[in-house]
Amino acid sequence: MPWTELFALAGFAVAAVAMLLVTQTKERVSWPAWLIPAAVVVPFAAWTGFAIYEEGLLGFWPILMGSHWGVQVWFDRLLSVTIAFFLLQNRARAVGMKSEVWVLAVIFTGSIGLMLMLAQTVQLERKASLAKR
Repeated sequence: MPWTELFALAGFAVAAVAMLLVTQTKERVSWPAWLIPAAVVVPFAAWTGFAIYEEGLLGFWPILMGSHWGVQVWFDRLLSVTIAFFLLQNRARAVGMKSEVWVLAVIFTGSIGLMLMLAQTVQLERKASLAKR
């Protein structure tokens, strides 16, 4: 099995464990939860930078458009990011974030912008809840 497949499977395992742990959280997290998406985005952004350096800014395009499965993965990514943005949008607006800047960040960087938006939203929510005390 090539290292890229092992790397992809490891990423899947980490994501699955993270999602399962989140589902087990019964109450709002009291510690600075914004650190989780902020920490996750750093290695992902680094990997993205490496991929862009090695294969160019549009290096993903031939891979995604080269088969029916590639196009399906592309559409799945677009749907997932759109759903996540839609669900996060109301929370972000409630804490005073401007959506215009974030929609551009998400459109041009995908999950990187979305994770940064999530980190900012959670950080501002925590700040507001601490100020109410």
